[in-house]
Amino acid sequence: MEAVGQLLRGWIDEGLVPGASLRIMHRGEVIFACDAGRTSLEADGLPVTADTLFDLASLTKVAATLPALLLLMQAGALREDDPLSRFFPDCPEEKRSITILQLLTHTSGLPADLAERRRDSLLRLPELLYALPLQHAPGERVVYSDMGMIWLGLLAEKAAGEPLAQFLERSVWGPLGMKQTCFCPSQKSYANIASTEYCQLTQRYISGEVHDEKAYAMGGVAGHAGLFATADDLCRYARMWLTGSPPLLSPEIRSRATQCRTEGRGGWRGLGWEIKGAAEGSSCGSGFFPGSYGHTGFTGTSLWIDPQQELAVVFLTNAVHLGRDHRLRQLRPILHDAVTAQLNRA
Repeated sequence: MEAVGQLLRGWIDEGLVPGASLRIMHRGEVIFACDAGRTSLEADGLPVTADTLFDLASLTKVAATLPALLLLMQAGALREDDPLSRFFPDCPEEKRSITILQLLTHTSGLPADLAERRRDSLLRLPELLYALPLQHAPGERVVYSDMGMIWLGLLAEKAAGEPLAQFLERSVWGPLGMKQTCFCPSQKSYANIASTEYCQLTQRYISGEVHDEKAYAMGGVAGHAGLFATADDLCRYARMWLTGSPPLLSPEIRSRATQCRTEGRGGWRGLGWEIKGAAEGSSCGSGFFPGSYGHTGFTGTSLWIDPQQELAVVFLTNAVHLGRDHRLRQLRPILHDAVTAQLNRA
């Protein structure tokens, strides 16, 4: 896999990404690790190491909100077909029948995002969610929605009876040994954090605070964004999905979560996960088999798992440090194709 490392280091030398942590896992074992570049292009930027925390952005959806909900389903505290009205009895009539399944598969009808996103916004929840007009009938089609995942974060807290971060630390990250995974990292505890975008409000690069405006306005803990982690911690999470070890989630519930539920409705979605279909164009490239599942994050992160090849690729960058017009969307499939090419050569 050294050829993959050379490819990644070349991109860093070209200035295409500031820094990156890459992990390639095969049959439950990490077979290649590469930490390269810097946490920031500023003078105080540190070398990226195995201890570098990355803002996972939308990987929060599958590394925080999803396992919380699946554990609660496994415990019988909620079901896929539970309507919102069970947990939010005062929600408006047109949203009362929206189910957890529809929220997890992005078929709830809620809009993708807010019309305006600012870090100094005041978000009143759940009132904001109650007021959002539905874009289509629930269940009709896939529209990837941050708003639906925000609602699921609130719902998980109600079902668990405790704050989302507290429940996850006790029930997910602790049992899996994900010791550096957290919301709202303390700069004193975590000295090496990859910087994200330049903030016009504060006139500085964002570091140690969530990049996503809505999550920041919510205090840094949200169902759609806000999570920070290292590549090694995400490998521990991926191993649980690939091998069932440690036995956090049952084989049945892992299988249910990774089956496409939305074929023919404008996207391939499992519970939380994006599912690779037969068509080309996925961020995991052409070498991952149909049925693979994964997710990406706006800051420059991704996790893809191919159960058929017993393969997982954790690819964390802070590409958004360069601004939003970066090339990572084009680079991701190239990197994954390089991984599968080397794997098939071995």
